[in-house]
Amino acid sequence: MSSMEELLGRVTQHLPAGGEDRPGQREMASLVAKTITDSGTALVEAGTGTGKSLAYLTPIVAAGQRAVVATATIALQEQLVLNDVPHVAAGLETDVSVAILKGRSNYMCVQRFDELERASHQEQLELLRGQSPKEQLSMVRDWAAKTMTGDKEELDPAPPSDVWQAISVSANECPGASKCPSGDRCFAEKARTTALECDVIVTNHHYYGLNISSGDVLIPEHDVVVFDEAHHLPEVLAATCGTELSGGRLRSFARRVRAVLTDEDLALAIDRTAGDIDHQIRPYVGERVELDIDTMDALTTARERVDKVVGALRNINTKEGTDARAKVERAQLNAMSLIGDIDGVISAKETDVLWIDGNDSNPVLRRTPLDVGDLLNERLWGERAVVLTSATLPDALGPQLGLDESESVCRVGSPFDYEDLGLLYCATHLPEPRHPDSRAAVRDEMFDLINAAGGRTLGLFTSSGAMREATEDLRERLDFPVLMQGEKPKPALIEAFKADPSSVLLATLSFWQGVDLPGDTLTLVTIDRIPFPRPDEPVTQAQRDHAGRYAFRLVDLPRAQTLLAQAAGRLVRRKDDRGVVAVLDSRLSTKKSYRWDLINALPPFRRTRDRDEVMEFLRSLDSTS
Repeated sequence: MSSMEELLGRVTQHLPAGGEDRPGQREMASLVAKTITDSGTALVEAGTGTGKSLAYLTPIVAAGQRAVVATATIALQEQLVLNDVPHVAAGLETDVSVAILKGRSNYMCVQRFDELERASHQEQLELLRGQSPKEQLSMVRDWAAKTMTGDKEELDPAPPSDVWQAISVSANECPGASKCPSGDRCFAEKARTTALECDVIVTNHHYYGLNISSGDVLIPEHDVVVFDEAHHLPEVLAATCGTELSGGRLRSFARRVRAVLTDEDLALAIDRTAGDIDHQIRPYVGERVELDIDTMDALTTARERVDKVVGALRNINTKEGTDARAKVERAQLNAMSLIGDIDGVISAKETDVLWIDGNDSNPVLRRTPLDVGDLLNERLWGERAVVLTSATLPDALGPQLGLDESESVCRVGSPFDYEDLGLLYCATHLPEPRHPDSRAAVRDEMFDLINAAGGRTLGLFTSSGAMREATEDLRERLDFPVLMQGEKPKPALIEAFKADPSSVLLATLSFWQGVDLPGDTLTLVTIDRIPFPRPDEPVTQAQRDHAGRYAFRLVDLPRAQTLLAQAAGRLVRRKDDRGVVAVLDSRLSTKKSYRWDLINALPPFRRTRDRDEVMEFLRSLDSTS
């Protein structure tokens, strides 16, 4: 039998660019192979350039076991399906089937679309929220006639959310293919059937989290699960194991009730209770809440009115296999889901946090569990082999997910020579972020650094306000184009940045991770401040209270470690990338209680506080480009 090292060698030799020895990749592959054999759990931090997807796919394919790979981004899902799995299969000279599986709401519902086409003009306007039926349905009709998947990702431009909501269903309202008149044409069922026959199923963290919370009914049985980009997992699992309620959700339910019931009063009552809930929770957007008497009354009333709708739906006599029957069954399932979520909020546990998300026009009441460990111990750990991996994994990840302290993070080395490739610069002369002159000082430092770099800068900010101020200031002072997040869609911004090597891109947290900018277009990454979570974030507040005296170590520090490391990881994406990561927050140097926790989480660049050294290094890179 070939060793894992030999098998991995065969896979890497088959790559278009040929094989490259990566000790970290070999170490990770061996660890994953042992985890699969033992049906155990492994947490693996594999730095940029390790080739972690091949390191976990090779032992999975070699073992011949069915696996699920759950990721945080669409880009990685496509890379796995189109490139990585085929490369492993070719290298090991075996057939491996792979497919992407998403939640039902990502696929067009053929039945709902047909119903919408046959509906009256007034009903179409109601379901489309005023969008032009002629224009919107024509666009979808042309696409529906040729799509093989029904996946909304194919639609370009994407339809308005109200339109997509009118032609799709969630898992909570779908009666299933056997009860649906269009079940034999269902795109979601086709995707699931394909996945049932596949060796490797690729999905997203959110869908796997829903699978856990629903009792393992959404994803076919499997022997191994890999969570790639696993640093997102605690937040995602907390969201999928919680519930949400809003006036908007109730109004959407009322629209669907009108399409089924002749009693308009029931739908109007739902609309009124939707307004009552909005009124109660709107003043507390962004805050933790406790259910006062008025809010509890509004929720109880909502439950009673939804329950009346359930009773009315049960009294409707419809013929099996008809549009009318399908509408009734969807409305019943939707109603039961609403009742269950209302009950979940009303009976929230001490380990749940209730908070108001959204905005003034659409406030959302959320229940988020602070501890998902018990659920994961019941439904994940020990049930199958589990691998959690990312370029950055904080030591606190295991405890956050309910793992025993013995399950520590294994860190395998990156093939990049970080000391030679870049500098980590801490601007110790700048005032701390709370100082009134801090933002202006950061902008001045960025101006000098960007000029030395000849543009080619990704400027990362912890707040949109600081980003906008910097954009306005630097556009007046710099001779380089300055792009700002929000002025164009994210893909368009990235393409514009790549197209002009001298450009500067300023962005907030969504650009701190998952952005790939290799080559000479990027030689400087600036970070305006250490990304500790805001003190007023509702869930974070509750997590701190839950953690007690260990709150900083268990809540704030891991978040800062992960985001800072992800941001620094934007600089070096291949072995010949060079540049500077500039942290414009003096606390990275001065706070002895945690500075080394942050520094040790970063790529091992050569460190400096010497401003002149940094300027000289950046100028040398600019002159050689």
